[in-house]
Amino acid sequence: MRKRTYNSRTHKAWYNALSRYYDVLIDPFQGRLRRRGIGFLGVSADDRVLDIGCGTGRGSTTLQDAVGPGGNVVGIDVADQMCRRTRDRLEADAPSAVVCGDALALPFASDSFDAVLVSFTLELFEAESQMVVLEEIRRVLAPRGRICVIAPSTAASTLITVLYERLNDAFPTLVDSRPLDVRGVLTRADFEVVRTEVEWVLAVPVALVFARRGPSPGDRSRTTD
Repeated sequence: MRKRTYNSRTHKAWYNALSRYYDVLIDPFQGRLRRRGIGFLGVSADDRVLDIGCGTGRGSTTLQDAVGPGGNVVGIDVADQMCRRTRDRLEADAPSAVVCGDALALPFASDSFDAVLVSFTLELFEAESQMVVLEEIRRVLAPRGRICVIAPSTAASTLITVLYERLNDAFPTLVDSRPLDVRGVLTRADFEVVRTEVEWVLAVPVALVFARRGPSPGDRSRTTD
């Protein structure tokens, strides 16, 4: 089986082309789960929230409404046309921002955010890069910060997983992701999983996993001294 590799240039070109049709073609299937994931995060006034893979900004605007004028929402996406549409959608006078960038190297200081939403994005990366993305998220999250990852799941159906992987092999641009063990990936990255739900989008199981940033190795060593 051919190993799929993440290529930011390829993904950027594909999602730039898709940006004008995204809300019509994709959001009807993803929007409900994204809103549910935002509910898991429990964001409130004054929270600092990062929306990774913000797309056309529907999630960012929902988050902006939740944090109010005292909070801050930052959307990041590799595709500049997606970023432009998010900027157009966000309220002009709100303390929110959109950054064109790659989740493999988040351009933010450590401990910058209270919560992170990763909606239908982590599965775009191969396994090794998923861990890099999650390490970056741990870095920018405040201690005990919250994260919700929404992604196609391997948990519910082996047959669907195999079919999805075959489609990815045959049509790597159109089907640009593979299901993953979301809970397992977060646990390996030292997040403390709090809640997991699996829902279905057409024939594909999708996991919504809410977790908190666990203590760093240095924090753990200090507690045992």
